[in-house]
Amino acid sequence: MSADLPTRDELVQGMTVEIEQENGDRIVGEVGAVLTDERTHPEGILVKLKSGARGRVKRIGPET
Repeated sequence: MSADLPTRDELVQGMTVEIEQENGDRIVGEVGAVLTDERTHPEGILVKLKSGARGRVKRIGPET
């Protein structure tokens, strides 16, 4: 599954992503900060959205 997840190198501040929060909810927002130092993570790269929500990136987009 991790092969399908975006890597840290693919994520840039301001891009739209779908994240999964700890409670399992999935939300879409703009990346405010990338929090994972490693290039990859088996559950997805941890980010903080501009809205303040934190979660692991499951996919890039959808385009707005």
